[in-house]
Amino acid sequence: MPSLITSKTIIRTSLAALLTSCVTVSFTASALPAAPLKDVLSLKEACQQIAIEDQLPEAEVSAFLLDCVNDQLTEMGYERIASLD
Repeated sequence: MPSLITSKTIIRTSLAALLTSCVTVSFTASALPAAPLKDVLSLKEACQQIAIEDQLPEAEVSAFLLDCVNDQLTEMGYERIASLD
């Protein structure tokens, strides 16, 4: 019986290692590229125009712009940004 237990342990350890490496590769492969600055600036201008058309209160514009730009970046396959500064 000891060899059966050892074999099961080796198989479980191997499967765990394989799963861990697949997850690591999956996360590494799915890292999104950063958007070019010109694209971010273009999106910011478009979002500013939407804010003006929607007559957003000044206090809400900054948060709206960041959300708007990040939504567009996500749709374009780029990583999100932390701020527009």
